[in-house]
Amino acid sequence: MERMLQAMEVFARIVECENFTRASSLLGIPKASASLLIQQLEVHLQVKLLHRTTRQVRPTPAGMTFYEHCLKILLDITDLKSKIGSAAEQASGRLRVELPGDIARQLMPYMARFRLQYPDVSLQISTPRHSSNLIRDGIDCAVRLGDLEDSIHFSRQVGTYQLITVASRLYLSRHGCPETVQNLSAHRTAHASHQSDSRPWEFGFALDGRSTRHRMPESIAFDDMDLLLQYGLQNGGVIQVWDTVAAPYLASGRLKEVLAHCRPRARPIHAVYACRTRESMALRVFVDWLSSALEDTIAPRPPATAAEERTDTAEPACALP
Repeated sequence: MERMLQAMEVFARIVECENFTRASSLLGIPKASASLLIQQLEVHLQVKLLHRTTRQVRPTPAGMTFYEHCLKILLDITDLKSKIGSAAEQASGRLRVELPGDIARQLMPYMARFRLQYPDVSLQISTPRHSSNLIRDGIDCAVRLGDLEDSIHFSRQVGTYQLITVASRLYLSRHGCPETVQNLSAHRTAHASHQSDSRPWEFGFALDGRSTRHRMPESIAFDDMDLLLQYGLQNGGVIQVWDTVAAPYLASGRLKEVLAHCRPRARPIHAVYACRTRESMALRVFVDWLSSALEDTIAPRPPATAAEERTDTAEPACALP
């Protein structure tokens, strides 16, 4: 039985990776062992499970049916283990985790807590410039911002990502405070850009009860949110950044939020994994910790001064451009 379960696990990973070499590497077994297991599986079932070429491996129709049943069986086994034992006691093994850079930096103060609580879980954390293919690159868990489009992945929402519009107080004293979205066209703006194709993000706002995006005249864009924040702190212009990242500078007075009534809809933060059979005890406790840590990082809005309260009271509601 144990040999059969191992063969099912190997077969499922080969189907996902479409490659014997990559799958065996991710599983930590020799390629020859993986090949032997699949051969024995096909003999046992008396059916061909995989089409093999020099470039790719794909399941046959019978192999695809078997793959779907493998997922259900392996998932049931994982769930059974979680019900029988304590997840905290059994959490062990290595997790490869992919995080956006700004989220990784905000989580750093909480990493030691996770290591103390789960000493047998080894974390390998990366902050790639481009999102990885979870299956192909062997990523156990990736954090993604915004609504998810890829339905083949399993996910759990672990928090929200609230963008706010800010500028340095010195910049605003020199150029004035924009009171409507339309006023922004007269201001210098800097943008975040998509790492995959370098397209600048449009500014987002909530106007008249709906989410809208606005292209601003930009002269500079960054694919690193920390650089965008530093540019804003150096009086470069109006920017949109994560409220948690901006919080210390709002509290110290170096930054001021503008168009607060037009804050865009908060974007969900998801923990994504390619297949629930990979949702080991280690992954489950990590995702629980991630949700708790992100909740702890939520930035309270700094208290306004009396002068600011008078200004905010007089500030008009957001207007469409």
